[in-house]
Amino acid sequence: MNLLINNKVLNKTNNEKLPRFLEILKKLLRISIPAALEALLIGVIGLVDTMMVGNHPDEIVSAARLAAVSICQQPVFITMAISFGINAGLTAIVSRRKGEEDEVGARKTVRQAIILSVIVGGIISALSIIFAEPFLRFSGAKDDTIDYAISYFTIVTSILIFNYIRLGLCAALRAEGSTKLTLITNLIANLVNVFLNYCLINGNLGFPELGVKGAAIATIVGNLVAFLVAFGFVIFRNGFVKIKFNDSWKLDKENLGNLVKVSTPAFIEQLFMRIGFFIIALIVNNLGTNYVAMNAIISGIIMLSFNLTDGFCIGVASLVGESLGSKKPALAFAYARLSQYISFIIGIFMIIFILIFREPLSKLFSSNTEVIAGAAVILEFAVFTIFPQSLQWVTTGALRGAGDVKYTARASMISVAIIRPILSFLLCYPFGLLLLGSWIGMFIDQTIRFILNNYRLSTLKWMDIKV
Repeated sequence: MNLLINNKVLNKTNNEKLPRFLEILKKLLRISIPAALEALLIGVIGLVDTMMVGNHPDEIVSAARLAAVSICQQPVFITMAISFGINAGLTAIVSRRKGEEDEVGARKTVRQAIILSVIVGGIISALSIIFAEPFLRFSGAKDDTIDYAISYFTIVTSILIFNYIRLGLCAALRAEGSTKLTLITNLIANLVNVFLNYCLINGNLGFPELGVKGAAIATIVGNLVAFLVAFGFVIFRNGFVKIKFNDSWKLDKENLGNLVKVSTPAFIEQLFMRIGFFIIALIVNNLGTNYVAMNAIISGIIMLSFNLTDGFCIGVASLVGESLGSKKPALAFAYARLSQYISFIIGIFMIIFILIFREPLSKLFSSNTEVIAGAAVILEFAVFTIFPQSLQWVTTGALRGAGDVKYTARASMISVAIIRPILSFLLCYPFGLLLLGSWIGMFIDQTIRFILNNYRLSTLKWMDIKV
């Protein structure tokens, strides 16, 4: 057990007695594995989307379509920043209420989150559609990609209200430990997405060939299906998180205020992260269409490892919050440390896998030989970002589960929004490393965030935060 806790933890927690190691491991895996499979599934579907869009017999069209979808990624994530903040707050509050066995309080918070999601999602959806072209041109879309990018972006952002609600419901279900339900939700939705991709991108089974527009339509139909399934789970099942239409749906000052208080630092963190990622995307996008396409391939492949780690980030956030709610801070620390060890092991296997198969994996995305060759070469270095990325992400999840979102926001602001963009620009342009420079910047950014967040975890100050 000394692998998971130390004397400092024992002194802080008055020698709290922990369950056996295998019990801790079993519970962590029970929550995290479905979440990891869900995240991996989402990642694989995203890869399939990218592959289907990029695989066109004309090499120029292939690179342009792949680049257009890649250019849209950060703008789409920016439109979701408030949702990510709300969901971080939901995770911290619902998991804490689970440990406190406060079912009523958890459900009130979920209803307030839905109301907030409808208001914010509607406003951002309208703004995204109105300002799509100037936003995407600013994001780096050129004349050969702008039409594709506008088509994809406006379709995907047209249903932000349903996306905000769906992601919030899934966050609440994960916080109560029902990760199998969110796995089912996304499995159904992604099967729909892949089927429609096959039908609409290249015009199969009698459907029209819509290219990038077809990929966007498939995405929103899949998201709507996910919304309906998630909504069904919280209405018809009798779980800890449940919605009843005859409950009060008025804005509740106390519960809404608490949600906003916990969510605001997480939103600020997301905002700084998205600004940083957006600037980095601008740096890469200005390298040219082929480099954007290469980056889309590299990012997609690296994301496979991140998706697996994300499952353990979700699991540890839920279990840390629940443990603190039930007055077991040493157990919360044990879950955090064990998640770090597991993410490190996953990272080793993923690095080996990607290094061996980097070239055949790259060929799945595009028919452009220059893009394939460039992506395979840069992957030889980029793959090593998996180590710090995996470790920092589960550590961030543990701190968020404890409600320590102000600290993670500051760490992200320093590293993602300031250090990484500056390094990426210098390495890409003055040092002449081009796309490789961006990935070196990412490696340094992820390492800094892990050091900062792991230091915070070791101070144990997060154990005293009230949610």
